[in-house]
Amino acid sequence: MLENQETFFVKNESETIALAEKLAAELKGGELIVFDGDLGAGKTFFTGALCEALGVDRKKVSSPTFVIMKKYSGKFDIYHWDFYRISSVDELYIADFPEYLKAENSITIVEWADMFKECWEAHRPRIEIKIRFGIGDNEREISIGRID
Repeated sequence: MLENQETFFVKNESETIALAEKLAAELKGGELIVFDGDLGAGKTFFTGALCEALGVDRKKVSSPTFVIMKKYSGKFDIYHWDFYRISSVDELYIADFPEYLKAENSITIVEWADMFKECWEAHRPRIEIKIRFGIGDNEREISIGRID
């Protein structure tokens, strides 16, 4: 069960950036952040804003769909994963995904995480972010829940 779940309605990129900055200020290291949302919902945009708030040049943040994982360095080492093209849980073990979850002073971010929930659902602390769009002109509903 998620603790401290909050839902936000953002109308533009500036509001999304402000929300990502607020979340970044709360991170201590060791968190797993998992995203759920349709194609184009804004998972990678939110990730870019979050990484920028943690000292990473946002221009370096892009979807790791074809490379599976990208590493960024800022306040923390940030491991940005995308499970969209992964076809089996074995691929995640071959790529050492569980080992990245153990990395100290790091943040692991996963887009399309629900595809292989069994690989991460026991991890604590965890932040789950669900992004829905199409509820208004460019408006998005962003739900953020935590499990400590």
